[in-house]
Amino acid sequence: MLRQLLLGSGLACVLGLFSAAAVAQPFPKGVPATGQALHAAKCVSCHNSMMPDGKGEELYSEFARKMTTVAQLKGMVEFCANRTRSGWFEEEINHVSRYLNDTYYKFK
Repeated sequence: MLRQLLLGSGLACVLGLFSAAAVAQPFPKGVPATGQALHAAKCVSCHNSMMPDGKGEELYSEFARKMTTVAQLKGMVEFCANRTRSGWFEEEINHVSRYLNDTYYKFK
């Protein structure tokens, strides 16, 4: 009986850790590698053209960054996707948002 209780509480702790990890990632359905490929195909050339030295990734640096929340990041990805007429669905938006968050923003 005690063994079952201990195993049950241990399982509850493990499940709690997994659910906490899922909550910590704001784009759990996004695949960073897919997001990186989509970003390279649709975002990089525009971002490079916006910067005097052609280094579009500087838009994500702390000094130039305008996104301060998960909602703002996702909203900007949606805005850019619409502006470039990428035709992305919610799935692609999540992939790119996940890539940007994992690489630059680190929102929880």
